Amino acid sequence: MGTALKKYTAIRYNTATGFNPSQWDGQGRANLDPVWLVERLALFDTYCAPSLESQTLKDFCVLIAFDADTHENYIRTVCDCVKGVETKPVLIDAGANYNDRFNAFVQDDTDAEFVALTRLDSDDALAPDFMERVDHYARREIEKGLEEPLYIAFPHGQNFDTATRRYTRHEYAASAFGTLVERRAPAMKGVYSEGHTKIATRYNTVVAASKSAQWCIVIHDNNAANVLRGKPVVEPSFTVGRPGVDIQRPNRKESKPKQVAQGLTIAPRTAGNAIRFLLGRPMQLRK
Repeated sequence: MGTALKKYTAIRYNTATGFNPSQWDGQGRANLDPVWLVERLALFDTYCAPSLESQTLKDFCVLIAFDADTHENYIRTVCDCVKGVETKPVLIDAGANYNDRFNAFVQDDTDAEFVALTRLDSDDALAPDFMERVDHYARREIEKGLEEPLYIAFPHGQNFDTATRRYTRHEYAASAFGTLVERRAPAMKGVYSEGHTKIATRYNTVVAASKSAQWCIVIHDNNAANVLRGKPVVEPSFTVGRPGVDIQRPNRKESKPKQVAQGLTIAPRTAGNAIRFLLGRPMQLRK
C-alpha cells in the first residue's frame, strides 16, 4: 500500500496581498479591479491552467484562493479553466491570512496522513513532470522517516517573454516554485508561512535535481517581475501556452463589441470573450 499522501498546488489568485496592478486606474480595491481580473483570467487560462492539465501525474488538487468578495461567476469561470484535474476555490476574507486558510481547508479536505502543498502563481507554468517529481521526493523522504516540515526546492527553470516569444534558461536557487511536505495537523506550517527566498533556510530541504527546466515564469506587461532573466535558449525544456490562443490586453475604455459573424458556433476562451462574459454581453463565436 502506498504512503497516504495528498498533493495540492496552492495559488493565490486575487487575495488582498498589497499589490498594485501596473494598469490599475486607482479606483476601488486593486485585487478586485475588473480589468485586472479580465487580464489575469486570460493569463491563467493561457499559461497556468494548461500546464496543470498536462501533468503526467494528475492525482493532485488545485486550490485557488480568491478574495471572498470576488463575483461567483468569475470564480466559477477561473476554476473551469482547468480540465481533468480536481480544482477547488478557497475564499479569503479581506485581512485574513491566506496561509492559514489554505491549511484549514486542507484539514477538512483530506484524511491523508501527509500533505504536500506546492506554490504556484496564477500567471506562471509548471513542467509536465513537476507533480510527478513532487510525488517521488515526498514519498522517498516519508519512507526514510520524514524530518518535517520538508521543503522540496526546484532551482531549475526558464522564462518566457510574451512580447518577443523568447525563452531563457533561469537558474534560481530560491525560486518561488517549491513544495512543503508535512504531517496533516492543525499546527502545520504551510507553504506560504515564509517568503520563497527564506523558506529553504527554515526547514529541512531537498533539491529536485534536474537537467531540464521544471517551471516557467511568464513575462508580461502587467506583473511584478516583468524582466526577462537568464540565458537565451533556442529550444526550451517545455513550451507554454494554450494552442491557438494569443493574449490581447483590453483597453480601460471598452469599445463596443464587434458584430457577431453569422454561421459561427463555438465561443473561444479569449480575453475579449472574458470581458463580454463579465459584462453580460454575447460571446464572440468562431467556426
